[in-house]
Amino acid sequence: MDPVLNPFKPGAGLRPPILAGRDTLFGDFDIVRRRITELGEGDRSWILTGLRGVGKTVLIGELARTAINGGWIVAKLEVRKGHPMAEELATTLATSLRGATRRFDPRKLTQLLGVFKSFTVSLNVGVVTLGVDIDPAAGFADTGRLSTDLTDLFVVLGETVRELGVGALILIDELQEATAEEMAAVSTAIHQISQTSPVLPLFLVGAGLPSLPSQLATANSYAERLYQFRALSTLSELDSRAALVQPVIERDAEWDEAALRLALDAANGYPYFLQEVGKAVWNNALGPVFTVEDAQVGTEIARAEVNAGLYQSRWDRATPAQKDLLRALAEEGDGDGDGVVVRDLARAMGKPSASALSVPRDELIKKGLVYAPERGVLAFTVPGFHQFIRDQD
Repeated sequence: MDPVLNPFKPGAGLRPPILAGRDTLFGDFDIVRRRITELGEGDRSWILTGLRGVGKTVLIGELARTAINGGWIVAKLEVRKGHPMAEELATTLATSLRGATRRFDPRKLTQLLGVFKSFTVSLNVGVVTLGVDIDPAAGFADTGRLSTDLTDLFVVLGETVRELGVGALILIDELQEATAEEMAAVSTAIHQISQTSPVLPLFLVGAGLPSLPSQLATANSYAERLYQFRALSTLSELDSRAALVQPVIERDAEWDEAALRLALDAANGYPYFLQEVGKAVWNNALGPVFTVEDAQVGTEIARAEVNAGLYQSRWDRATPAQKDLLRALAEEGDGDGDGVVVRDLARAMGKPSASALSVPRDELIKKGLVYAPERGVLAFTVPGFHQFIRDQD
């Protein structure tokens, strides 16, 4: 098959040809969008959680495109260690504000632009240009305290978009990488928005690993009641079939049922691996019907690609002591994502207590290789990593 016409797109943040299994989420966002656009009334913000490769970043990108097409003011950012979140927010929000000055009456944006200028100055986020001369708004977002200044910015942003007849969408990817202070500031600002009557039309979507809800709750005790938490899991067989079959049909090709069965079993509902399998089978098939042999070759190539890229790089980042813990986690777990109790890991490793694993455990969490789905439990952040580790010995 012609690789130029290959519809499958594995990769971080790349939009697959079919967003299978996410219709409910998009339908719910459409309700939020209409409520904001037609009534000028906001809704409860979302936190999307899931393991690596289940499509959180892709979904955030789709929500951003929907809002941008509706004329909203949109800020989409990714939290990175060592980079203040306020700086990332200011940079991406400034881009949307510059566009807003060309679409809307500048007089209706004066207050917002002034508050934004105060925000950037008070938090020393660097030079951020808006394309217009504006003075900081005295008394707004000028305390130097992130929670206070972010709240001021979000409230004025919400008030402004309501007057403009649109909405504001703030999208924060990799939110689990934010500091406790940054998480607390975000929740404080959204809490203030939610207390307005009617709720201001500013909607926030945060995304991160499954540990994110507990991190937010630790930063703010009311966070668990503030957001809607939407967990993104691996795909059902029906949705996995759609992800592999529909893009192929649209390019006048098809799967033999036995070949499709082999590919589905290999991917096990993991969205990222489905794309890798689809791409490899397409590129190595004579077509237009994908055979069992095509699927066998494709799955082997896809697995080698995932092993070399997704898994090997993570394994190489671990120290010998950390690898010992990862091996125990792989052997004691069943790969279903529920995790293993740390004291059971200690027992399997011959350690006197769970506390003996606290150092490698914390280091692996900081590296993003594992997370704690609940207190005293450890799990991998990437589906299938357990099998890769088992194969190392």
